[in-house]
Amino acid sequence: MKNISIVMPQMGQSVAEGTIIKWKKKVGDNVEVDEVLLEVETDKTTVDVESPVAGRLASCLRQEGEIAAAGEVIGMIEAEVPEEEAPVAPKPHAAGREPEAQLVTNVTARLDFGDSTGVGLPEIDRDRFSPYVLRLAMTNNVSMQELESMRGTGRQSRVTKNDLLQYLSHRPIAPATVQAIAGKPDISTADLSTLGNVVPMTSLRRTIADHMVQSIHTSAHVTMVHAVDMTHVVGLRNRIKEDFFKKFNAKLTYTAVVLFVTSRVLKQFPKINASIYGASIILRKDVNIGCAVALSDESLVVPVVQHADLKSFPEVAQDLNRLIGLARTRSLTRTDVENGTFTLSNFGSFGSLIGTPIINQPQVAILGMGAVFKAPVVVNGQVAIRDQLYLSFSFDHRIIDGELGGRFLNAIQVATEALTEDSLSLTTL
Repeated sequence: MKNISIVMPQMGQSVAEGTIIKWKKKVGDNVEVDEVLLEVETDKTTVDVESPVAGRLASCLRQEGEIAAAGEVIGMIEAEVPEEEAPVAPKPHAAGREPEAQLVTNVTARLDFGDSTGVGLPEIDRDRFSPYVLRLAMTNNVSMQELESMRGTGRQSRVTKNDLLQYLSHRPIAPATVQAIAGKPDISTADLSTLGNVVPMTSLRRTIADHMVQSIHTSAHVTMVHAVDMTHVVGLRNRIKEDFFKKFNAKLTYTAVVLFVTSRVLKQFPKINASIYGASIILRKDVNIGCAVALSDESLVVPVVQHADLKSFPEVAQDLNRLIGLARTRSLTRTDVENGTFTLSNFGSFGSLIGTPIINQPQVAILGMGAVFKAPVVVNGQVAIRDQLYLSFSFDHRIIDGELGGRFLNAIQVATEALTEDSLSLTTL
């Protein structure tokens, strides 16, 4: 008999860890090859981890609710395996869906942009820190400067949990580093219950928090706002939305309209459809626009409309309708959320007029939509009631200046206000 390791799979280059949601087998249970052993949740999706061999589940080294890094051993299977036969890596796939192609299990020093450039890319500094390490650092008031000064012992010099814990064990404790909560210094976790109901963050919410803080630390955020006259678009939508739904089985939404227009405008502004990679700027050849979708548990995911610039408006609307449906039923696959080059966030769905969205790394810009509302506007010297929409454009000032950002927003404004049935390919309705 031989013990075979069950490892946390590497589920995409940007996913460094996963939370064990449920073990489907108990210690001592017999398992077959490819039988589901456990369910794992990442910031992108939920996947099943299957058994690499037939045998008996000998141990569960990580329990439900615990976080494990990609590649970490989380359990063992006792099996009869010939000495010369190497065990096959587990094959994760989206829970409740057919298995996808075998996922990458080895972390490389390349960033997978989804483009077959054949050119090795330099290592991004932020990839040295997993979400778990960043969360541990924030909990212990470790600054990004301190993290960046550490020598990582992990693969590609990655800073591991043990590296950070070793650092903390020798780090001098500065006075008054912990602020008083409700007038009580150095409050413990147990004391928190005296302040109110203590609700632990979900794995997805923790990862979102890590990414937001990381984005603020990474990019020099600037936000500018333009007002778009939507009166013509509102009238167009009201006139054709029922026929549009009957023909294409998709809703004609303002989000789909703005995403469609943005995909066309981005082709004229390559620096906005880009990523910063070390000291280099990668001008992305594909236009893949992510759309933030709020979920019922107050978290959000960002499914991606791939090659949006090559799709007609009905195709964009159908794709967006499909992705939002999958997101809300938690059925997105890894490919549904990968390779985004730009993001759209519609906080207007909840009535907000203006927001300042945070950039979705490693992208360099994000467009926010407010609610469409009626307002008095001066048109040709006369006051008129018009349908208005505020677009908030947050961008990375390291490579995008105000002049470029203003021209980009103006181009979206002009293109949106000029939309016709012909430009939306709806003349056949």
